[in-house]
Amino acid sequence: MSENKTDVSAIIADLEKQFNGDMNHDVEVMRSYCRSLERTNENLAIVTAIGKYVSEKFPEADAVKEAKKFEETFVHFQELIEEGQKCMHEKKYEDALAKFREVIGDVKPATDDSKYYCSFSHPFEEMLFRTGYKEGKEIERISTLPETLYYQCGVALLELGRYAEAKAEYMNALKLNPVSARTHFELITLAKMQKNYDEARRLLKEVYPCLFTRIMLARFYREHAGLALIDEKYDLARALIYLSLDYEDTPQARAQLNSLAKHRGVDLSKPSAEAVKQKLHEYDIPCGPAQSVYNLALYIGNQMKKAYPDVAKMAFGIAYDITHYKPLLKEL
Repeated sequence: MSENKTDVSAIIADLEKQFNGDMNHDVEVMRSYCRSLERTNENLAIVTAIGKYVSEKFPEADAVKEAKKFEETFVHFQELIEEGQKCMHEKKYEDALAKFREVIGDVKPATDDSKYYCSFSHPFEEMLFRTGYKEGKEIERISTLPETLYYQCGVALLELGRYAEAKAEYMNALKLNPVSARTHFELITLAKMQKNYDEARRLLKEVYPCLFTRIMLARFYREHAGLALIDEKYDLARALIYLSLDYEDTPQARAQLNSLAKHRGVDLSKPSAEAVKQKLHEYDIPCGPAQSVYNLALYIGNQMKKAYPDVAKMAFGIAYDITHYKPLLKEL
């Protein structure tokens, strides 16, 4: 999987450096590069530009026709992705799966002894990963498309009840983005559907250091609340549900509160912040965002203030979002 580049003129200049004047050799250089590209809209524009360049520089070569085929293939794959997403929305999961798998084919996450290929949907995910990454290999950013397709295939398979296949696709997605909260939460959902509650708890511990938004934290406590309801630990469930609602008021958390109300004698009033903290401590569940996430956001914000103010604001925004610590507002 290759790195995305947007400066087409620079790409062509790099390719020209590999030319030796032999048309067959030079055409093969162009062909190999096009084959290496992932099927994204950005790369479609690159392939189109390269096709135009080839037709002008090598008008007699078969590469002109091949470049056109590459372009048509990219367009077709983009159409398949859009159709697959529409099928997901319409709950036509078999159709969606077929379309996504036509795009991804038999490709699996690349393995390399010297590189780790990653795709992150948010810049802070990369910062989290680099902070905790200890293997020493070079980290190369790639397109988010493969990770998204593995994830979407996993969701479709989960809906179809094909749990083993769903887990395999989610694990493929995690290989490309090990700090993806959404994929971890899908694995937690899968574990709960299979009544593997110990695995769900293990996964919740694993995802906790990756949570950097209020929405993620709300989901974290909803998942714990669901397990507490299953275990009939209603006081714990109450604390978790209200903590989740503090982070994000969602229909799912409200439904959990309604479920709790069906049990006689359960106190449904909102507990104090101190009571919530004590109850979670009793069951070894962290209360609030991970200190490591908050510290990293502050560190990045302070380090990037002068050189990259936009990055600093992003980091301070994360620190404020997960804590609502008002002094941070001056940094935004």
